[in-house]
Amino acid sequence: MIKKITNYLASILQVAPENEKTDKRIAIASLLCAVAYADHDTSTVELLTIEASLIALLKVNKEEVNVLMALAKEEVKESTSIFDFTSQLAELEHKERIEVIEAMWKTAYADDHLGEIEEAIIRRVAGLIYVPHSEFIRTKLKVLSEMH
Repeated sequence: MIKKITNYLASILQVAPENEKTDKRIAIASLLCAVAYADHDTSTVELLTIEASLIALLKVNKEEVNVLMALAKEEVKESTSIFDFTSQLAELEHKERIEVIEAMWKTAYADDHLGEIEEAIIRRVAGLIYVPHSEFIRTKLKVLSEMH
């Protein structure tokens, strides 16, 4: 049943089932959801932050965001490692990689609390997608300054 729903949602995004595991949109949405779900206390503001980030990053509409988030939620549940998602982002330009990390920080700070696991996930993703530590910190500080 879940596979049928996932296939239907993927068809809305025009993702062939064989490409579902390699679609960077789903991978990015999954990474943002992984941050939100990390502390087992996902708030509405975190989900709204993810939606806004996906619209800005991927240039998708609200319906596509809803589909991406539904697919991402299932992907995060089934995944054994964030590498499942980061490995799909090899073709991103450096600027896009920074934007993904920034979106992850925005998601983590959306509820005004940064959990240790959230930070660890972002740190790990930054390393796996080759974002230098200096950019990791700079992006974190940028998000913090925008919040205040």
